[in-house]
Amino acid sequence: MAKSVKALITPEVLKWARERRIKVEIEYAAKKLKIDPERLEAWENGTERPTIVQLKNIAKLYKTHISIFYLPEPPTDFRPLTDYRVLPKHLAADEDQIYRLNANIVEAFERRETLIELYELLEEPPPEIMLDVDRHEDPRRAAQKITEFLEFNRTQLQKANDPYAALKFWKQTVEAKGILVCQTSVNTHLSVELGTVRGFCIAQKPLPVIVLNSKDKPYGRIFTLIHELVHVALGESVMQNVEFRKVGRHDLDPVEVFCNGVAGEVLVPQNELLEMVKLQTLEKDLPKISKYFHVSPEVIMRRLEILKKISPRKYQTYRNSQLKKNKNAPKQERGRPPYSNRLLNASGEHFARTAFTAYYEQKITRAELAAVLSNSNTKHLAKIESAIFV
Repeated sequence: MAKSVKALITPEVLKWARERRIKVEIEYAAKKLKIDPERLEAWENGTERPTIVQLKNIAKLYKTHISIFYLPEPPTDFRPLTDYRVLPKHLAADEDQIYRLNANIVEAFERRETLIELYELLEEPPPEIMLDVDRHEDPRRAAQKITEFLEFNRTQLQKANDPYAALKFWKQTVEAKGILVCQTSVNTHLSVELGTVRGFCIAQKPLPVIVLNSKDKPYGRIFTLIHELVHVALGESVMQNVEFRKVGRHDLDPVEVFCNGVAGEVLVPQNELLEMVKLQTLEKDLPKISKYFHVSPEVIMRRLEILKKISPRKYQTYRNSQLKKNKNAPKQERGRPPYSNRLLNASGEHFARTAFTAYYEQKITRAELAAVLSNSNTKHLAKIESAIFV
C-alpha cells in the first residue's frame, strides 16, 4: 500500500531540479526513470503526483536529497558554473556525458556544504583565503602572487620520484591553504571523458573546491589544478577542458588564455627556465629539465615557444614526433588504485581529514563518517585513515 502513496511535493521545485540543478532534457530524465516523458511533464506541472517510491528514484537520479522537493519554491543559491569548454560536436550533444558532468558538479557543491557543516560541528572557523588576482594584471605578477600564497617549495617538489608523487605534492600544497581538491566521482557510472571536462572549480569562499578529472594523466591534472586555482583567485566558478598546448589559442576566451598563461608561469617560471636552457643542447637536456619542473617535455617546449625562444615550427615538429612515438609505443597501463584510494581522491584529503577529526571528537558517528565519504562502506575507513594519518 505504501508504494502508491502520493508525494505532496512542489512541482516547480521538481522542474527546477531537472532543468537547473542536474540540467538534463525531460526525455533523458524520463528514459532513466523508465516512464513516459508525458508523465514526468505532468508531475512537473502539478496535474499528477509521483509516488514516494518514484520520488526516491528521482532524488537518486537528480543527485538531490528528497527533502528538497518539499520546499515551497525553488532554491536561489545554487549558482551555475561558467562554461569555458571547447566541445567537439559529438560530445556537445551527448546527454549522458552532460548528466554525468552535472552530477559531479552537484556532488562538489554538496561536499563543500558538508565540509562547512563539519567545521561548525568542530566549532572552528574555516581557513581564510587571502588570494586575489585581476585578469588585467601581468600574468607573471599574478603567478608570483599565487606562488607566494602557496609558499611553494621547489626542493620539496624535487623529492617526488614520479608524476603521481608530484601530483600528490601539488594537491597537498593547495589543500594546505584551505582549498578542497577532489577528483571526479568514485562511481564509475558518473565518470566523464576528458573531452567533456578536464576540471572545474567552485570559487566561493570559504572553502573553494577544485575538481580534477581522474582520467587525466598526472601532469595533465597538475596543470588543470593550477589553472583552476587561478580561477579561484579571480573569484570565478568555471568548468574547462583546455590542454596546456592550447595555452595561446586566440579562439579561446581571454580569461582562459590568462589562466593558462599564469598556470604555465607558476609551474615553469620564465626566469628559472631560461637559466637552465641551452638551445644548442636542448634535445639532450630536455629530460633533465622536464624532471626538474615535474612537467612533461612537451610543456617545456611549449613554454619555450611562448617565450619566443624556439619557433612555432620547431615546437610543432617536436609535438608531431612525440605523437608518432606515443602512437607506436606499447600502451602501459597503470594498475587501478584500490577502492579506498579512489574514495580518498574523490573526497580530497582536506575533507577526509576534517571528517575523521569530527569522528574522533564524537561529533559524528562511524556510519555518518562513511556516509560523507561518498557513501562508502565502513570497512574502507581503516585504509583511508591510514593513508591520511601517517
